[in-house]
Amino acid sequence: MWVWSGDLDVADVAALTTTWRALLEDRPASVVIDLTGVTFVDCAVLSVLVRANGDPSTRLLLRGVPARVDEVLRLTGLGAAFDRAAAPAPPRAA
Repeated sequence: MWVWSGDLDVADVAALTTTWRALLEDRPASVVIDLTGVTFVDCAVLSVLVRANGDPSTRLLLRGVPARVDEVLRLTGLGAAFDRAAAPAPPRAA
């Protein structure tokens, strides 16, 4: 799982792209990107997601998409473009 957090914008694109390429070196069948802690994404970051989602060798799943990010995906026509991973089960009480 790849966890993203905070405000993500054009300044983060190079690092996100480099990390994505490094993840692909292991040829995973799927990669889950946890967006629970993301407070903002801009179009440059969306382009990273779109390119990653277009890789035929690895299934990209988004988890914990905050309402603000989901709204950006919807407004840009990308709302249905990404598969979603189920949220993890809450911890059990002891």
